Amino acid sequence: MENNFSAENSLRLISETIERSRRTIAKNAGKPLILWGALVTVTSLVIWLLWSKTGSPVWNFLWFAMSAIGVICGRVMNRGKEKTAVTEVTRTLGKIWGWFGIFATSFFALVWIAWGIRSAAGIEGTLSVDLSMIILMMMGLCGTISGAVLKNKTLVICSLVATLLSALFLLVMPGGSPLRILTFAILGIFALIIPGFILQNNK
Repeated sequence: MENNFSAENSLRLISETIERSRRTIAKNAGKPLILWGALVTVTSLVIWLLWSKTGSPVWNFLWFAMSAIGVICGRVMNRGKEKTAVTEVTRTLGKIWGWFGIFATSFFALVWIAWGIRSAAGIEGTLSVDLSMIILMMMGLCGTISGAVLKNKTLVICSLVATLLSALFLLVMPGGSPLRILTFAILGIFALIIPGFILQNNK
């Protein structure tokens, strides 16, 4: 009887710890969401402007610069703060967004490699890959799954709405248009900045 009671207590304590971890992560997610939302929005606007002026999509490489700036800013923001304990929840979220980064970067690299091969081989015609839609869907899926892992309806709803709005905008815009890059500004505002402010105000 005593062993059963101890096992029940252990399970209850584990469940409470996981729930506390979820709540703490959700509360602390506000500022990082706002930071990354602002970076994604501003970067997409800058790329759109430069692409429109020059007619060259090469400006998309600025996404790599944005990623580096985001990592540096994140570290500066966390400097002096007490480190949060690593839990199964934080590990899961880290894996979700880590694999998103790997897949997004890989797809981006593959498109440019394919373009280089086609150019060298003299293959005519346009390269028919909607990279923006692929990355958009992956980003929306990762945001929704993150919200589900944290059991946070705000993140889930905002990610779903932002993905649908962005996908609709992308489908309406003509192929090859610099305007398509503004899809990520919509995603940055509705999937990152708005839920970030909501989480900040719920503290």
